[in-house]
Formats: sequence, structure tokens, C-alpha cells
Amino acid sequence: MRLFLPIILVAAAIGLFVLYTNNAYQGPGGIKDMQAQIASFDGALDNAAQLKSSRDQLLSKRNTFSPDDLQKLERILPDNIDNIRFTIDIQNIAARRNLTLKNVSLGSVSDSKGARGALAVGSSGDPVGSADISFSVTASYDDFLAFLQDIEHSLRLVNVQKITFKPLDTKSPLYDVSFNIRTYWLH
Repeated sequence: MRLFLPIILVAAAIGLFVLYTNNAYQGPGGIKDMQAQIASFDGALDNAAQLKSSRDQLLSKRNTFSPDDLQKLERILPDNIDNIRFTIDIQNIAARRNLTLKNVSLGSVSDSKGARGALAVGSSGDPVGSADISFSVTASYDDFLAFLQDIEHSLRLVNVQKITFKPLDTKSPLYDVSFNIRTYWLH
């Protein structure tokens, strides 16, 4: 009997280890999994600290820019899409040449990897998106050239995609000029 009780206790200890302790340590949701999860969280915290440091450095660099320069940068490549403001800017450029925009059409909006949708903004991880706008003006050839140069010298980043000329009639020096332009913004 003296030998029997220790053997039972050792067997119970081994059984307890195999059935409970080992499972709690190595099984699904066990201590090893939790330690791996803690390690990944620690890595995420380290990354967050590095990102915060980078952000602080970039903000300190940004604060060295003058407000006028920041405003010019915002006009060149804005951080949101504002087709109405862009159309108003084009209208103001046209008004300087005594021209009026007609048939203004806000085309599709896309990210720069080609995913297009009717005025729906989607991000593909690329920081630059684009929007197409089409309109027409009635102008003489000289006014058209001056208008095109004004668009070229504006601060907003613009690509003229397509220009179409149609004479109003055979005796008139005026043309109906249709434009299709693309502008860009940061996501």
C-alpha cells in the first residue's frame, strides 16, 4: 500500500499534465498563442512609435513652409476632389478672355490605376486620383490660344486630353471649341 499511493499520485500528475496543462500551454488559444499575439502587438506598437516619429519630423518640415507656398501647393494638387471649384476656376480663366463656358460636363472620377466610376472615389493604394471635365467655348482662334495659355499657366495641374474645333459658319471667324481636360488630386 505504501508503494501504491505514490504511483497513483504520479499517474494522476502525468494525466493532469497531458490532459490540462500541456493543452493550456500549447493548444489553440493557449499560452504560446497568446505569447505570439503579444509579440505581434509589441511589433505594432513599435511601428506606431516609428510612424509617430516620422509624422512629427514631416510636420516640423511642413511648418517651415510659408502659408503662401502651402496654398500654392494645395492649388496645384489638392487633397480632395472639388469639381465645382475647378469648374469655377476654369470659368474665371475664360471670363478674363470674355469667353463663357457651355455644355459643362463632369466626367468620371478614377484613381490613377484605372478603376473608374461615375463620380465615385475609390482608392487602390495609389495616392493620386483624376477627374475628367468637358466643356465648350465659342471663340476666335486668337482668343482660343490665349485661353489655352492661361490654362497652361494656371496653378492647377491639368492635362488637356482632347480639343475639337467646329466653325460656327463659313463667314464667321468664330469657332465652337470643345475641351476634354483631366485634373488630379491626392487621395
